[in-house]
Amino acid sequence: MALDGEMVGKVAAFTAAFLWAITVTVLTFAARRIGPQVVNAVRLALAAMLLLLLHWSFFGAPWPAGLSVTGSSWLLLSGLLGFAMADGLGLESFVEIGPHLGMLMQTLAPVLSVAMAWGFLRQNLSWSKGGAILVTLAGIALVVAGPDKRPSGRSRGWGLLLGLGAAMGQALGQFTALKGMTGGVGPFSALVVRVGAGAVGSMVYLALRGNLRLSSSAWGDRRIMALMLTGTVLGPIIGGFLAMFAIAHAPLGIVSTLLALVPIFLLPLSWMFFQERITPRAVAGTLLTVGGAAGLFLVN
Repeated sequence: MALDGEMVGKVAAFTAAFLWAITVTVLTFAARRIGPQVVNAVRLALAAMLLLLLHWSFFGAPWPAGLSVTGSSWLLLSGLLGFAMADGLGLESFVEIGPHLGMLMQTLAPVLSVAMAWGFLRQNLSWSKGGAILVTLAGIALVVAGPDKRPSGRSRGWGLLLGLGAAMGQALGQFTALKGMTGGVGPFSALVVRVGAGAVGSMVYLALRGNLRLSSSAWGDRRIMALMLTGTVLGPIIGGFLAMFAIAHAPLGIVSTLLALVPIFLLPLSWMFFQERITPRAVAGTLLTVGGAAGLFLVN
């Protein structure tokens, strides 16, 4: 029985979310070994090189042509906020509080995006969307209020702040990316600019902190490079392509809901690879959070 285009799009979105969960797991291993900011910088450099090659093969030039100054500025800012800042803080949160809780905090990104659209773009905030926001916050609160098994409560609090910062960076990155694409820039070309800006920004940050030599040593570590290459190919390359394919072939609300399943996939992965306990509270809170985030895309 042949699958129709919409069903293929849904399968693509589901697969992308699963690949992103694997990416988070793989990069957390690497971040615990050489540091989250080093992993973020090297990963983005790898992704930028691969995307430039792909853009060259598809469009005949490695860098997008015909970008306006305004559009380029917004996309460059989006890359700094969404990749250099948000991904760097996200990786630090994974190291501090584990990938599941760190990723769950990043589920706040769509909540913050809706809040910014309401505050800055004057978009209406309906009662149904307000209810979805409350459900999302309740789910996160349920998980966060659970017992802390870490030896230091301060470490957990710092990790939660890092996760919140990553969610804010994602929301700002999406907001500025939308501004940058208003001139007709395609999503793949926009991704090339954003990842390129993120790679440069993360390398500059390492240099300012005096840790640029650590990124050089990472290139010579075969195990680390295997982890980061796997995370790069599965995440922004294959996962990103599947997400764009899904958006083009299935309703956006359903696709966004399926892409939000990453924290659910991370429950068993965190148990298998990081020995995190799967408690009823964690499961219930995760389902509430994902359900609330899904509601933001499904309700009017």
